[in-house]
Order: sequence, then structure tokens, then C-alpha cells
Amino acid sequence: MIDRTCFLRSALLAAVLAATAAGPAAAAEPGQTIINSDYGSLTVAAILQGYFVARIDGSELDRTGDGVIDDRDDAFANNHYDFSVDRVRLILKGNLLSPNLTYVFQGDAKLAEFVLDARMGYVIPEDEGISTTISAGRFLPPFTLILPRLVSRLEVINYPLYLFSTYGPGAPALQPFAFPGTIGRQVGVNITQRLTPMFQLDVGVFNGFQRVIQAGGWGDDNDPKDFFVRAQVKPLDGLLLAVDYWLGFPVSLDRAVADDPATPANEAHAAAPFAISATDPTYQNDTAHFFVFEAELTAIENLHLLGEFVYTRQTLRTQDFGGANPAETDIEALGGWFHVGWTFDDLFGAGADLELVARFDMLDPDIDQADNQMMRFTFGPQFFLEGLHSQVRVNYLLNLSQTPSTPATDFDDIRHELWVQVAVEI
Repeated sequence: MIDRTCFLRSALLAAVLAATAAGPAAAAEPGQTIINSDYGSLTVAAILQGYFVARIDGSELDRTGDGVIDDRDDAFANNHYDFSVDRVRLILKGNLLSPNLTYVFQGDAKLAEFVLDARMGYVIPEDEGISTTISAGRFLPPFTLILPRLVSRLEVINYPLYLFSTYGPGAPALQPFAFPGTIGRQVGVNITQRLTPMFQLDVGVFNGFQRVIQAGGWGDDNDPKDFFVRAQVKPLDGLLLAVDYWLGFPVSLDRAVADDPATPANEAHAAAPFAISATDPTYQNDTAHFFVFEAELTAIENLHLLGEFVYTRQTLRTQDFGGANPAETDIEALGGWFHVGWTFDDLFGAGADLELVARFDMLDPDIDQADNQMMRFTFGPQFFLEGLHSQVRVNYLLNLSQTPSTPATDFDDIRHELWVQVAVEI
């Protein structure tokens, strides 16, 4: 019997090779159109990213608490120097029967589940620059400046700090609306309204973050659902301002119980969702509010400025395993980042640009708790040899964190990272 997954990957790879034989795409978005008929169209794109990363612990901290500072205190387990392939993306997109009925499929051959996005959309044009788009399926909602962007179009190699951090004691979530390996992806419906050429409103309802991932992230354990709204305005050409709000209801988790050899009856128990009551088996849910304020300036030639300020408030509900009424804990967090980039056009020839970038990140995952703030500085040159189609990015990251073993004013948990990423966008 033919392995269907292998067959699908082979077919998609063949389509990519056929599409790329004609040369690089000239359009702003990646991809080559290989079918364009009255019945629909098919554009194929691919993104390949590989990297080298060196991680070095720059701290002199007694992390193990044994009174001796040695290699066992190394936060990076005696440091790391690694080569890896980060992403192998295949993208199919186009329209069916009508230019207004669109589809997008995205897969990543590096991931075991392969399929990332599967989305259908319908555009209702109303006037010049005014339209309504309904999107359904699994995709990245247009939340924040960063999440909707292709991985080959990020300003630097890494995502901002607040996208990869936990909130609250023992919280397994990266965000209220994301889970590991598929950052930001949601199953649901989003409506985009371009009310004027300058103003856009997005409203969506989604399954939300899954504490226990259902069917690879396609299922649902959140009956209340998550809700999202975004208002974006472009008052001037090259200036974007936006406000986002996400209301999430991830399921609550009971407290984990460790196995105690001294009491054999106390069996190990991992944190798991729990019911509202003995008579109502519906899962108990946390509450998560996520506010983001954004700005992006591209009006000045060669200069790119952008940043975000993030505020979150979560109510975590927990109970002892097999216990009764859950306890509630409120956690507030602050985060943000600011990015500046300057591009030297055609520095190495026509279409071969150099960009110098700098980014500052910060995150306080619990403003009521001391010794947990994080900062990160990112610097480096980024080479675009054939525009965005061929990239070499060199980023140095200086990570600074507070630790309970030192005064709250000190950021003496220091970690150095050097990333070199080579990327091809077809």
C-alpha cells in the first residue's frame, strides 16, 4: 500500500521543482504561478532555512546550590555549537472558480505533523479599497505585527521574547493562544473588514490554546472559545498603528503530584484538566486577557522602525488532584520590544542589499513577583543577495535575566548567543 504522507510530500516537492524551473518570482510575495485558468489558480512557494548557533553561558552563578561554581552550573549544559535545519516550508495558494474564493495550504517537512495551515477565504469587494474577507480553517490570525508574517520576512531570526515565555508558576503555555511547534496557529473563523483605505478591523473566534493538545492541534478542549479583535489604521503612507485584544479561556489544570517513595500510595500524577464539579464534567477554564499596542514606520527611505507594548492579565484556576473548589491566582505581565533597521541598497550589486538591525526585548512575566525579569539585545548584519529570495542573517543575542539568588536589581544571569541563518525563499 502506498504511504499517503510520503506520496503527498513527493507530489508537493515535484510541484515546487516544476514551479521554480522558470526562475525566481518577481512578485512581492514568494511563489510561482503554475496553473491559471477559468477554474482557478495554483501558486507554489517554498522556504528553506538552516542555521548555525553558538550558545555560551556568561554567568558566574551557583545554579546547583552546592557552593561550587563549575560546569554543572552552566545554563546551556556546557554550552552548545549546533548546525540545524530550522524550516522546510511548502506553500500552495490560489483561487477556486472565482478570484474571490481563495485557499492557502502550508506544510513543513521538518515537523512530524507536516500540515501547518489549511485555510479558505472569501472576499466580498464593496468599493475601491473597501472589502470584507471571511477566512476559515487553521491559520495565523492577524494578531500582533509579527505572527502573520512569513518566517522568511521576520525582521531578525528570533521572535520577540514575549512569544516564547511562560506566564505564571508552572504555566505550560507560551501564550494564551499558541502551543509549541505551531506558534500562533488557530482553528476558527476570522472576518477582516477594510472599512476605508486607511482603516481595517479584524474580528475572530477560535479554539484557543490547548493545555492538552487535541489531535495535533486541530481538535478543541475549550468550550467557551477564544475571541479576538484588532483595529489598524494607516494615517500616513508608511505609518501603521494598531491595537489588539485577545480574550482566551484555556482549560485549567490541577496541581501535579510527585511520586514519593516513602508513601507508595502517593502515585505520580501529571497536571491535567479537571471538571467544574462532580455533577458537571465540563472542563474548568482559566481566563486570559492579552493587549498589544503596535507601531511601524517605513516612511523614511532605508529606515525601518517598529515595536510593540504588551500587557496580559490571567486568572489561573487550580485544585489539588481529586480536590474540591479550585483556587484562583491572578497574574499580570508586561512586555515589549523595539526594533530599528537601516538598509544599504545595492551595496553588493543590483538587488544585493545589506541591513543593519538592532532590537531590544523585555518581559516581566509576573509583575508581582521579584527576580523574574528578562531583557535581550539583538544586533547584526543581514545580507539579502537577491532581495528576500536569498538571505544570510548574522545575529548576536545578549540575554540578561534576574535570578532569585541575586538582588532584584541585578540582571546577572548572562547568556550569549550567535546565530547565522541561511535562507532561500522561492
